[in-house]
Amino acid sequence: MSQLVESASQRTLLVVVAHPDDETFGCGALIASAARDGERVVVCCASRGELGEDISGQHSTREELGTARESELREAGAILGVAEIELLDLADSGWSGEAEPGSIVAEPDRMARVLDEVIDRHRPQVVITLDPTGSDGHRDHAAVGQAATAAFDRTVDWPASLYHWCLPHSLMDAWSREIATNSPDSVYLETELGRDDRDVTTVLDGEAVLPLVHQAIAAHVTQASPYVGISAELTERFVRYDYLVRQVPVWPPAADQRQETALCWPE
Repeated sequence: MSQLVESASQRTLLVVVAHPDDETFGCGALIASAARDGERVVVCCASRGELGEDISGQHSTREELGTARESELREAGAILGVAEIELLDLADSGWSGEAEPGSIVAEPDRMARVLDEVIDRHRPQVVITLDPTGSDGHRDHAAVGQAATAAFDRTVDWPASLYHWCLPHSLMDAWSREIATNSPDSVYLETELGRDDRDVTTVLDGEAVLPLVHQAIAAHVTQASPYVGISAELTERFVRYDYLVRQVPVWPPAADQRQETALCWPE
């Protein structure tokens, strides 16, 4: 009985991402921090990331890579303290080119319907998704952010908060300067990256869970860390802190409004 009471009173954080590794490279600290604080964390991942790279060289087909990346997602989630992983079974759209049928970009209506069901099933008090403005340069991230935001607006009729996870422009400028020196062929250098710093409403400090985040990063063995080739100081700015734009409740417009340092959990 005590377990049932605890489950009923436990708050739920739903994190909606596009590919395996988004949950760790992007949101690892906030996930681990929430789980450590006793919140129930659900990660909803739209695809298996089968069009990504494979630095391990162990997988000869996209299907094999997708299976491997799903396993990495589940292993990293377990390290971070994720209670449940929802996989939407959409295909990876890739960085550019014509999106294949069944992919994230090609199936916005299907993705919207499934996200409605996920949100309604878990009834989260906080939803965090990727920046729908596409400020990190990946079209799948923007599409998932747009779909999750629309699903929240359609579905949520209970007290809940909505955030967009992002990377501020100033941080991405610092990253670009270091990457241009060490990895001048990086595809990410072809576009301006980052969300306007003035949009950021929330900065979360995950210093206490950094060892867990680094363990989860290591679980994604097929993927090159985006922090390779940059300084330890800059890596910590990415891994330790999460930068969010609060959408619901609406952020007060006052010019002197300070950034919040914790998620807004409804009363």
